Amino acid sequence: MARQARLAIVPLWDVMSHMDVGRSLAVHLMSSSALDRCAYRRLLTDELRVELAVESDYRPAAVWAALRSRPDVVLADADTPQPDVIDALQMVGRLRPQAAIVALSTAIEPHEVEAWGRCPLQGYVVKDGGVSELRAALAAVAAGREYFSHGTREAFKRGAARANGRLLLSRRESELLPLLARGLTLREAARHMTITYKTADSYRTNLLRKLGLRDRVELARYAIRQRIIDP
Repeated sequence: MARQARLAIVPLWDVMSHMDVGRSLAVHLMSSSALDRCAYRRLLTDELRVELAVESDYRPAAVWAALRSRPDVVLADADTPQPDVIDALQMVGRLRPQAAIVALSTAIEPHEVEAWGRCPLQGYVVKDGGVSELRAALAAVAAGREYFSHGTREAFKRGAARANGRLLLSRRESELLPLLARGLTLREAARHMTITYKTADSYRTNLLRKLGLRDRVELARYAIRQRIIDP
């Protein structure tokens, strides 16, 4: 049984000393590791003066329990957006759209940050940025703004655009995507789908446009990053 999430109350004047805000910020910390949750609890308590940290992993039951507490901010500790992380954060986006989601990650390479595009983030903090950057991120999302560590915003936006593009793919375009990504020629893919070469070419043109990709090489990389095919 998932442990009931505990709600951390962060006085906004502790996070945003330059603002006069007369309410508290409810923060929920997600991490799959109990040791990491303990470390972040100490960080939030010692450096950001948070008395208690919200603790839960990414299991649906734990996320559901946390959402019943009506958090304002979700801090998601994960170096890569594994399927359970994506599912949990998408659940937050659907059931608690008022909550700002901030990812805490070591990933800084563009292709790694792009993978987070499937998550409805308002913030992305690279862990090397330290406590001051986490404090700045909390201040920004509390004020209704986004916060992305230097050099990550554009990569995340590209990933989000591609994720949204995938949602716009037709059924047949979605069927063609993994075939091409696995290395089939367009003619072979057309035979597999029992369609004409011309129709397959039209599907290929549309899916590349919708995903913002230029060629088969980028398509294969995209499919691997999105776990549509195995590496």
